[in-house]
Amino acid sequence: MTSSPRAALAALLLAAAAVLPGCLTSSELQCNTGLTKCADTCVATQTDSNNCGSCGSACNGGNVCVAGGCVCPVGQQVCNGICTVIATDPRNCGSCGYVCGSGQACNQGVCEDCGSGGCRTALVAGCIATPGGYLQEIHDLPGGLLLDAAANTPGASFPDALGVLGSVLLYADDDSASLFEIPIGSLGSASATRPPLVGTSGGSHAGTSQLYVAPAAGGTLLYATNSFVNAIRIFNGPPPLDAGTLLGPTGAGSLGLVIAGGVGFDAGSFPEPFAAIGNDLFVPLNGTGQVVRVNVTNPASAQFLATYELAPLVAALPGGGVAPDGGPFIASPTQAIARNGYVYVAANVLRYYGDRPGADYGPPLVVKIDPSGSGQAAVTAVAGLADAGIGCQNVEWLASMPLGAGTTPMLVSCAGARAYDSTYQVTAVANTALLLLDAKDQPIGFWTPSSRPDGQFPPSVGRAVPQNTSVYVADETAARLYVVDYTTNGFVERVGYLNGLTPPTICPSYITDLTVVPAP
Repeated sequence: MTSSPRAALAALLLAAAAVLPGCLTSSELQCNTGLTKCADTCVATQTDSNNCGSCGSACNGGNVCVAGGCVCPVGQQVCNGICTVIATDPRNCGSCGYVCGSGQACNQGVCEDCGSGGCRTALVAGCIATPGGYLQEIHDLPGGLLLDAAANTPGASFPDALGVLGSVLLYADDDSASLFEIPIGSLGSASATRPPLVGTSGGSHAGTSQLYVAPAAGGTLLYATNSFVNAIRIFNGPPPLDAGTLLGPTGAGSLGLVIAGGVGFDAGSFPEPFAAIGNDLFVPLNGTGQVVRVNVTNPASAQFLATYELAPLVAALPGGGVAPDGGPFIASPTQAIARNGYVYVAANVLRYYGDRPGADYGPPLVVKIDPSGSGQAAVTAVAGLADAGIGCQNVEWLASMPLGAGTTPMLVSCAGARAYDSTYQVTAVANTALLLLDAKDQPIGFWTPSSRPDGQFPPSVGRAVPQNTSVYVADETAARLYVVDYTTNGFVERVGYLNGLTPPTICPSYITDLTVVPAP
């Protein structure tokens, strides 16, 4: 009798099953280290957006899974439950709910006027003068940089750090240790309300190095990193869209900032500008050569999660982390930024002296921290900075330069090795440059300030502020402002001695901060 085709197929399947290993049931499934069993599958709950932190916990609204938590991709944040590109969305420009006006475009999170000459960038610099200090507004126009008249904010005299909340400029004043609320369209006025930057002990200079604004339910959170008192103070604030209305065009109103909590650090730790990933802050401690990870989900009860030591990375530098005189180089981190899901830290490796001006400067060091890692294994050094084709020492500032999905170059400011006279005036600068690193942290280009006339202070590359395809570079020795334009893997100097457009001197002594502001 001939077998049916169905019977023949069943026989073949049974025979094949006899030579295959037995199938694992869910109870027999064993997962490798770092993976979690979810039903009959092994998943990485630290990075799996369908099982983020635990099985079945899916991210939505465009969120991705980082270190077991759902967060928006770098450059985005949640607006009305959806991850939004606040760099370019005119309905959520720079922050949720901030709507650009008619005839304006959202460029890198700032509303800019776009007429026949294209979008125009406006910046504000904090200036140190003798005596006192002031604000300087700068406009980047087709014909060059235009400086407005200096703005003397009533009651303020020393601008430590600047921030932007909607159409309001935030000004941390060192002499009064208080926060000034200033209408961007009227920099010479301010609210009479001045929230304190220090605690009830009073009298201390805050030494604010950073004003950071982040979205929160129903409003914003404002973080003030106060280096001199070793603390971060956190305020509850209004939504960006409401800030200008609350303050008023002449500052007659108030933002209504309320203390929400804060973070205290050990004496002498000197916290510097931090990076934020989700509710975790990565805070560089300049005085101890460390980066600490702090969770501020509850600002009133911050939780310390980890401490990363930078000294081993200094010891691994060429020369073994030892200065020419045999003394130790010290990791003195000055800033952290978040980029592509990682944290990058500027470490201006120095050998300090107590008996003479200046310091020795070690090799360049940018630290990379993987938030999904643990312990010192999460900390590495960005390779190749010393081989970028130009000298680089004393890395003080970093910045992301968003130029489209997947690119995100990083700017690395090398202040250089500076020589001083007995009055602490800079007499020479070597190995100063602005480096450009690609998405894989490989150096792909650089810029050095063009030659200056004899008798002027030598330039030292300081804070670099990107906006669209331009970068505004503050000079640390003579408070000049250079402008370089990004091209394919490189820079072209637009304002500088190279092309005859002399970089203007923005401040008499020093540029303490430089920020892009919405067009008033």
